[in-house]
Amino acid sequence: MALIHLEDIAVGLELASAARSITAADIDAFAGLTGDHNPLHTDPTARESPYDAPIAHGLLVTSISSGQPTEADDWALGVYLEESRRFVAPVYAGDAVRTESTVTAVRRSRSKPDRGVVTMDVRVLNQRDEIVQEGVDVVLVGAREPR
Repeated sequence: MALIHLEDIAVGLELASAARSITAADIDAFAGLTGDHNPLHTDPTARESPYDAPIAHGLLVTSISSGQPTEADDWALGVYLEESRRFVAPVYAGDAVRTESTVTAVRRSRSKPDRGVVTMDVRVLNQRDEIVQEGVDVVLVGAREPR
């Protein structure tokens, strides 16, 4: 498969992943990995929770959305420089999330002309097409030819 370079990426390009189900095991594993055992995520009987059941960690959902395969996987370099997310709605075990991104800016690096920066608006949606997260990703992409 051919690499996609900075010159091949245009503002308005849309990327979409397939859906991935979030499981209770994912939530438990993330709690174990990070040490975040907040009852909102781990205790189905948490009395102080405003939710009906344990919710996935926001950073778990961000991590999964970042790893969901899209055409951006074929970008030369493809190194994350920045990710920001706003957690809009809870994600429960059994929900299926997918990620949609739209390129909003493409610019060549002034200091390193063999690469550039691509900025994307990102939305993470559940199986009901509700936005559960939204934000911005900034990715370093290799250029085909330096200017």
